[in-house]
Amino acid sequence: MRSVCMEPNSSRWLVWMLRVIGLFDLIALAAVFSPRSWISTSHQMLGMGTFPAEPIAGYLARCTSIWYASYGLLLWFISCDVRRYSSLITFLACAMLVQGFVIIGIDLSEGMPIWWTWLEGPCCSGLGASLLILQRLSTVETPRIDDHAN
Repeated sequence: MRSVCMEPNSSRWLVWMLRVIGLFDLIALAAVFSPRSWISTSHQMLGMGTFPAEPIAGYLARCTSIWYASYGLLLWFISCDVRRYSSLITFLACAMLVQGFVIIGIDLSEGMPIWWTWLEGPCCSGLGASLLILQRLSTVETPRIDDHAN
């Protein structure tokens, strides 16, 4: 595993972007372990009304949160070797790009607040596009000398 300091400049930006997104996603761990009353209060503060009392609502909130956190760990892990996981980064970035558009549709059909709709989906697509650009820039740089060994 190479240090971030040893990566070329654009690879360094890719590494840091993966880590920032990963850390942001790890914040979702708070919802996994929060009391239901905190989730309910957050729900109301976001302008989404009363949090449903049915068990499925809490289950979905916590399961979705652990998935976000797991995704954050995955992004941090692959950021440790962006060359090795290049094809996975491409796949995940493309998935994020498409996912953003799908999320906009979901948010609109479910009646999410407009600020949420125009923040969530476009950010997801924008991050996916940014990862693709940074990855492309890092692959056009001069390869390391040891890449030509053997």
